[in-house]
Amino acid sequence: MLRPKEVCQKLGISYRTLQEYVKKGYIKPERLPSGKMRFREEDVERLAGIIRKKKIVLYARVSSQKDDLVNQVNYLKEKVPEHDIIITDIRSGLNMKRKGFQRLLKMILNNEVNKIVIAYPDRLVRFGFEIIEEICKTHGCEIIVLEKEDKTPEQELIEDLISILVSFSGKLYGMKSHKVKKCVEELKN
Repeated sequence: MLRPKEVCQKLGISYRTLQEYVKKGYIKPERLPSGKMRFREEDVERLAGIIRKKKIVLYARVSSQKDDLVNQVNYLKEKVPEHDIIITDIRSGLNMKRKGFQRLLKMILNNEVNKIVIAYPDRLVRFGFEIIEEICKTHGCEIIVLEKEDKTPEQELIEDLISILVSFSGKLYGMKSHKVKKCVEELKN
């Protein structure tokens, strides 16, 4: 049996909020002969689950084209209509300092996310998908990939190399530079 103070600490709520929960019937206290309240631990855990409902997050990322981002978001919303939040980024998948990605990562680490839904694995990160997947598993979060491309290891390697070269070329010459575009064209050929 837990005291009200312990319940408040466990749930991260104030005493006044706990009183409201009791009044609304969310949790029922046991009354001691002295009139003081005590709460069963299993009732507190059940209430914690209600308070901290984990979210289903749709995550979309594109490197530059806003139209593609809109299409990707619409695709995700069509496939998963019962979502809680949509997080987007317009940045390279190599950039780990994306605002949306950072927000998502903090939510995962705070155990606020139940599922992350993405169109393709590289929409979340270009490299280290397995690391992010392991972090998610540790925090009770599942990553759902809607489209899995069947690529040969050689195709994946070539795409990864192109991504790295484009990223570093962009840093060296500026993303609007004709040198970057020329470099990408030559690599593709």
